Amino acid sequence: MPSTLLTGANSFVGAHVIDALIKTGHHVTGTVRRAAAGDDVVALHPEWKENFDVVVVEDITNQSLWDKLFKENSFDHVVHVAAPLLDNPAYTDYDRDFLKPNVEGNLALFRSAAQHAPTLKSIVVTGSINASSSASKEELLQGPITNETWLPITPAQAREAANAFIWYCSGKKEAELALWDFVKTQAPHFTATVLLPGLIFGPPIEPVKGGDPKTGLGFSSGVVYGLFNGANATVPPTAFPSYIDARDLADAHVRALTEPKVANKRITIGGLPMTNTMLAAELRKLPELAGRVAADSGEDKNVTPADIDAKEWNEALGMSFRNLEETMRDTARKILELETKA
Repeated sequence: MPSTLLTGANSFVGAHVIDALIKTGHHVTGTVRRAAAGDDVVALHPEWKENFDVVVVEDITNQSLWDKLFKENSFDHVVHVAAPLLDNPAYTDYDRDFLKPNVEGNLALFRSAAQHAPTLKSIVVTGSINASSSASKEELLQGPITNETWLPITPAQAREAANAFIWYCSGKKEAELALWDFVKTQAPHFTATVLLPGLIFGPPIEPVKGGDPKTGLGFSSGVVYGLFNGANATVPPTAFPSYIDARDLADAHVRALTEPKVANKRITIGGLPMTNTMLAAELRKLPELAGRVAADSGEDKNVTPADIDAKEWNEALGMSFRNLEETMRDTARKILELETKA
């Protein structure tokens, strides 16, 4: 049974990756920043009990914490999900809240693994298509986004922008550049793969903060909920016109751990087209949401879904994808379930 370390175990994506890893025969050690967060994961998913344990890593930028973890455990693989998220209102400084934790979070983990994890075979990192593009009209008009495309924004420009979304995008780019520089200069004994998904939708199976979807959902689940919770009378503008189902992304992480074709590569994954108007159209098909979905606004009339060239890597990993109808149905029904429990 492979032993796999998963960072960010209480996150939206992390929970789906844990589920996919356990279903494919892995024993998973998940990291959280607080013991209580780990307790919440275990309580919510007793079905994982036999093949899942939790460790606390308070600060992912602190290499000594990773050193201790790798010295005390033997892992075959790492899936690195933990990173600053866009939806935290406390994140008000580019360098402190996005640049440093993204860059040093990657480097601390990689340095420690190179020094203290002799059995490690691979690390797969949850990157973001935002390391390649912010989806501005100018960027999208330049042609398809590929694994060779990089966000055309420097840290200095990000600071000047004073915009949390730009800070997030730039942080993801700089973290990935640092990672690849480490791989090139240090040639670690393990392989590295970075997945570049667009927006990530799917049923929220992580512990929801406070148990209330109105205040506790993450960014992408909040986008869906915002289309039927009364927060928007009309469909708001689309943030990024491409998506992947979280369950498919989780499968891609697991497959990438052992697929030689994606070793030491950054890969576009999924690349499925969407706009908020398309999401709302699928949600209106659900009888449970009759009369609740925001009305069309025309905000998306000039939005073209992102042209993402992911075919090579989707095929390399043998991926098949859930359609938008299934993703929206399952996401909405899980959120409705959370509503009834709140």
